[in-house]
Amino acid sequence: MRAGAPSPWPFLLSKLQQAYRATVTHSELAAAGLDAGDLLRARVIERVGDGRWCAPDCQHDCHPALDFETRRDDGLVGVACPEDPACWPGWRWHPINIVEVFCCPATNIFASLRNTNDLEILEADLSSTVISVGTFARRGKRIPVVWMLQPFPPFAELCSGLRTKLGGDGLIVLLSRAGDTTTGVRLDGDIVVLDVPEGGDGNLHLWRALDALDPGYHQRRIGDAGAIFDDVILEFATFPGDRHIIRINGHEFGGFQKSDVKFLRLLYLASARAADSDVDGGGWLEKWRLQGDDKDHDIERLRKELEKYHHPDLGPEELKALIKSSPSRDGTIRLAVHPRHVRFDASLADLQLVGEQQTRSKKSKRYLTPGAEQLADNLQKGKHVAVKLLADARKLGVPGPAESRG
Repeated sequence: MRAGAPSPWPFLLSKLQQAYRATVTHSELAAAGLDAGDLLRARVIERVGDGRWCAPDCQHDCHPALDFETRRDDGLVGVACPEDPACWPGWRWHPINIVEVFCCPATNIFASLRNTNDLEILEADLSSTVISVGTFARRGKRIPVVWMLQPFPPFAELCSGLRTKLGGDGLIVLLSRAGDTTTGVRLDGDIVVLDVPEGGDGNLHLWRALDALDPGYHQRRIGDAGAIFDDVILEFATFPGDRHIIRINGHEFGGFQKSDVKFLRLLYLASARAADSDVDGGGWLEKWRLQGDDKDHDIERLRKELEKYHHPDLGPEELKALIKSSPSRDGTIRLAVHPRHVRFDASLADLQLVGEQQTRSKKSKRYLTPGAEQLADNLQKGKHVAVKLLADARKLGVPGPAESRG
């Protein structure tokens, strides 16, 4: 997809509510801000109009040869009569939105979403009404995932048969039209039915099924040093020179807004997590890289900052437990989230230290009281730590000034 283009997933996933191969027009794609060429190249949609369209002035009433690429940027498609003699010489150019029609096959959509949702390919011979989505390997389980348009009867028996056929540690059944079917609960045979979310990032939130299969996991993960909070999405942003921003699952979090050092320590932890694609084994960072003291006071301050602010999805203990110390006691810590669930807003390229003004006293240092002098020294040291953390985070992928200019 082109940089800056809107996400296609809300539109495409909504199309799954219509049919297994829902048709879509140029005007529909344009209204959603999407480019047909991008989606064709990504193999998310397919062209279906080639063999059905006939040029209105073709005397042979035949299926013409079509050139969709040469003048696509002009919005035109070339049409040639294949008969001999031809109705006209060479190519005639018609508006592409008249000739070209597309479909959105469910198989293509879910194949494109496989990587986003950490799914392995599921090779299975299924019926025409059941689409293989993939195998979900998380929290020590391997669970086949399938999709159906709606719960065709006899739905319970169909799911039980699929569960037996596909094996694994359960079964996740995605429905685009759930209707009155109960979703998000564990059924007999470790089967969980989920609706298809239409979020912008294409995340199917398959962790919902894991929670249904193991309701006690949320409590256990607080004390589990190796746990991953796979339902947590963290976004980092800033209002340059005013305040820093952290959003957790889309909700703006109350902490870290005015403390450069706390914000940048968490940002650096997040950059190390995002840079390591090993979901369960990666993201660990040596504590000393946070520029703190030997007794981990700086890490505890981060945990307390997370713990003391309210969040609608997570309790204080869960928030505090987002920062995990290694169970091997090797002096490393990590942000216990999925690496793909860490987002860095483009505003970070223009990040300014909000404590910058505090380090500039209007008085000469020799006129400061001992207490004020100590405070000024501490603020200056904090500034140096913050600058170092920001530089290190940018080396790991946090947007920098070059990105904002480009």
